[in-house]
Amino acid sequence: MPRTAALLCIHNEANRLGWWIAHHVAAGFSALLICDDHSTDGSQDILTQAARNYDIRLLETDRQETDRLQRHQNALRKMLRQEGGHFDWVIQLNVDEYFLPESGSVSAFFTETEARLGTKAFQQTSHLPINWCLTGLGKRTHQLFDGQMAHPRALFQTHASKAFPDSRVTRSFFRPSHQQQGLPDPFAYVQKRPDWSTARILHDAAASSPTPQMRRYYDRNDQYYNKGQALLPKTLDISAHILQGLILGACYAIQNGQSSPTYTELSFPETTCQFKRFHLHRGGQQLVMNRHSRTVGFYPIEELYDGGELVPLCLIKLEAPSPETEHLAWLYAEQPAASPYLPATDSTRTYFPALLDCLPIHLKQEDDDTVRLSLRPAGLALPDDDPVTLIHVENALLSGPDPVEKALQSFTIHGFSAAGLREAIRQSRWFSPSVIGALYAQLPKQEARTLFSPLLYQLFHEWKL
Repeated sequence: MPRTAALLCIHNEANRLGWWIAHHVAAGFSALLICDDHSTDGSQDILTQAARNYDIRLLETDRQETDRLQRHQNALRKMLRQEGGHFDWVIQLNVDEYFLPESGSVSAFFTETEARLGTKAFQQTSHLPINWCLTGLGKRTHQLFDGQMAHPRALFQTHASKAFPDSRVTRSFFRPSHQQQGLPDPFAYVQKRPDWSTARILHDAAASSPTPQMRRYYDRNDQYYNKGQALLPKTLDISAHILQGLILGACYAIQNGQSSPTYTELSFPETTCQFKRFHLHRGGQQLVMNRHSRTVGFYPIEELYDGGELVPLCLIKLEAPSPETEHLAWLYAEQPAASPYLPATDSTRTYFPALLDCLPIHLKQEDDDTVRLSLRPAGLALPDDDPVTLIHVENALLSGPDPVEKALQSFTIHGFSAAGLREAIRQSRWFSPSVIGALYAQLPKQEARTLFSPLLYQLFHEWKL
């Protein structure tokens, strides 16, 4: 199996970088070679965290070069000189370009390509051009994508036709051993007839266009294409690991004294918060997660104990809330599921900070028995716009506190505040990143700003959809 790498240079792409990394890890690249142009928006935090779990090799651009384009090109060439010898094939991409093989993986693409060309011809080939496939905005024509966004492969399911001139442009896999200098020119292999039969570069140029004129030009919706979602389940799992790793890293920084301010000089009496659990009902049905389809929805109560595919969801809130906390709650699966996050929304509404298995929820009381739920920080209605009925579940019926409730109690042992959470983290011998993230998302903004990194603050508290 050939060793393959995707080559990228970025500057301040925190809103999209995690998605890009997760997609290309899921596609099966051996490594990602990423140059960072001294980002200031938290992109470096994402790169560092992802590199702890995946083969991602990092390089910073040279500040002394004042021309931005030249600075990026110099960094890419330097990365290629340093790392290219470890790989059989490399492809250069931008952060709005996603390599998608029809066969489902990079290795399968090369196996099929060698079979199609023949072994001798394949060994003599130095470049494999892959055509652009320009994605359109669909119904999101007026939406700007300069803030948090769902995964592009979930959002953009239409694209330009082959007759669109830019469909002839290619990115190329190239053999580093045959590349004497520079990088392949994407316009050097412009093809008269685009070929998407084996792979394509899904290019989200409309969403990333800096001007209205370019946006209109690239917003092509000639064909529907949902195969771009083929890698989405695995991609979201990888993204969840990256997000939760960022939270763990922030906790370790607190324990190691790398995060300030500290509160070790203050006294924190143990005032563990107590919680009440509820099931969510509507018209004789209960809100559950389907293990098989990895979706959340309402099912008849009598189906819940048929085969074990349906896991009830629990909503938990403070037992004695104050006026400031009475609208706060958390949602999670009653039993562990084989998923690193709770898929409470469909993929087109799954934002990066929602990749937790315990979700922060805002409650809006409708009457004595019913409430409306919305997901923080995005404000999305859960599971839809209709109210649900909360049915209190006694601990005795669930064999006492469950792991999520225990974690919530553990990390609110000094009260529900930024200072209390910091002290609980500082003293803890274990971490539950989803619970800590879900608690952090519910803190008042001014408190939250003092606790974790600017990137986590941005993800959980600064929203512009």
